[in-house]
Amino acid sequence: MKSGHINQYTHLSEFQTVKDFNESNKHALELFGHHFTKGERIALLKLIQFSVKIPGVCNARIGKLVQSAQDDKGGISRSTFERMLRKAKSLGIISIHQTIREKGGYSHNVYVFHRFDGTNHEQLTDRSIAETPDTPRPQNENTASEASLYKTTKKIKDKELRTTSLETLDVSFVPPTIPKPFVKAVKPFFYCATEITEIWNRAVMVYRSLRFSDTIESLLPMIIQAFKESVFRFKQRRIKTTFIQYFYGTVSAMLKKEKRKYFDTHMPLMKWMNEELENE
Repeated sequence: MKSGHINQYTHLSEFQTVKDFNESNKHALELFGHHFTKGERIALLKLIQFSVKIPGVCNARIGKLVQSAQDDKGGISRSTFERMLRKAKSLGIISIHQTIREKGGYSHNVYVFHRFDGTNHEQLTDRSIAETPDTPRPQNENTASEASLYKTTKKIKDKELRTTSLETLDVSFVPPTIPKPFVKAVKPFFYCATEITEIWNRAVMVYRSLRFSDTIESLLPMIIQAFKESVFRFKQRRIKTTFIQYFYGTVSAMLKKEKRKYFDTHMPLMKWMNEELENE
């Protein structure tokens, strides 16, 4: 990718408006904000601030970003900013593209934010109970008593929904956006909807960071294979981190290999892109 003015990277944006971009960042921070220290959060918010001209895209030099954060927030180091970039990239929040000068050599980076739409779970406690179709009623029916019973029942149901733990929701509550073959492969080992969703989100992070032209569904066999290999290693007691961390690393390695294979087959002259993948 050649270095240049911010306007030449418009095609990289995944957002239509700044409002759309800000809403996505809100969801991303809700999901992964706990991974960042106070200084790293300042750095991330500064990068977001510099990514509004083309929503979700920034080509400012890191020195300028660090200096601006120091001016506004009282000071963060370059190492803190770089640490934030590594975390944001590993979590799938951003992709980082190196640019090359026309006369050769690396120039500034281009930071591209990815879309986070949040969970698809509805706030059931805020949903009003559906009204039943109007039916003929006897004129002497005690409508006031029925209204009171309706309100009491609604309060009981809402209380049950609020007190039910998210962790107790089983596999039947998994969002429909998660492919059924993946759910089928995972549910013998993880039956909680939140666990299955979290594992799938790790695969989505890798997919987004590598920017495949194919859909994630086309890579599903490899993602499922990465899960099975992770289970096998876990059963061998060879996982030193958490299972989810190990799965993330496994699926990342497999999809990167697939990306390299694609470039070797279709774009043999673009070796520098393979080298970029090697450095990630």
